[in-house]
Amino acid sequence: MLTFPAVVAPQPPLVTWKGCSDLGCTGQVKMRVTRAVREDAAGTYNFSVFSNNEVYFEDLSSSRTRKILHLTQPDSTFLFFGVRDAQEADAFRAKYQTRVAHVMILVLTLMAKGFPEGASAIPTTWDSRKVERDRAQFDVSARRVTSDSFVFRIQGPDHLVEGDWIMAKPSPWPDSQSMAGWTASNGVTIPVMTLGELRQLRRR
Repeated sequence: MLTFPAVVAPQPPLVTWKGCSDLGCTGQVKMRVTRAVREDAAGTYNFSVFSNNEVYFEDLSSSRTRKILHLTQPDSTFLFFGVRDAQEADAFRAKYQTRVAHVMILVLTLMAKGFPEGASAIPTTWDSRKVERDRAQFDVSARRVTSDSFVFRIQGPDHLVEGDWIMAKPSPWPDSQSMAGWTASNGVTIPVMTLGELRQLRRR
């Protein structure tokens, strides 16, 4: 799931921040990536990590919005919206899992270093901290909105990322959600069915 460890053998967390780690710190994230040189991930993105650990990802970087719904139980399955074929689906999944996810992990890592007391301790007015990571200096700025949400701005030699971060996990999409227009990883359009029917099929 993203670049975070998949649902296989337990692995140590990539980021721990005052009582949470990795996706446990993540509910809904909006990122505006102006510069991310190493990841080549400039664009606008939305993540939602639902309470059932399913993940919804939107790439709003072009006029054609592309989406991924990542189902994680009983195993990992990716569903796509706005992709033309299997090749584009595979490239889009790789962008989501590695390049964009790497930027999100970077933001979480820098926030944890800059504001180690946790999101609830971030000031309600903009506050900036100097943070070093991998021998690079970053300006990490944030402002708390609620006890578990904040806005942020990360600037470094190769990065400029702004956005909104909510740590509380939203409820998953309902079983009644239509999957019309979505495709599987092989580019084949999913038959007319609801998300609940699809979830049931995967449990068999």
